[in-house]
Amino acid sequence: MQVNYFTVGIVITLLIVLVVWIVKTDHKDEKDFEQQIIDQELKPREQPKPQKADKAM
Repeated sequence: MQVNYFTVGIVITLLIVLVVWIVKTDHKDEKDFEQQIIDQELKPREQPKPQKADKAM
């Protein structure tokens, strides 16, 4: 049985490129997801500033 090393090399190269692309895409999606979660978190309400009472003299 004869092995076609050229075809095997192309398949291995394509698999490596696919794995690198998947890892980069996953890393980017993870950053986007974390940013969305941070943006969606409830922020503390701003306390209304107390109004100064007019002094009647």
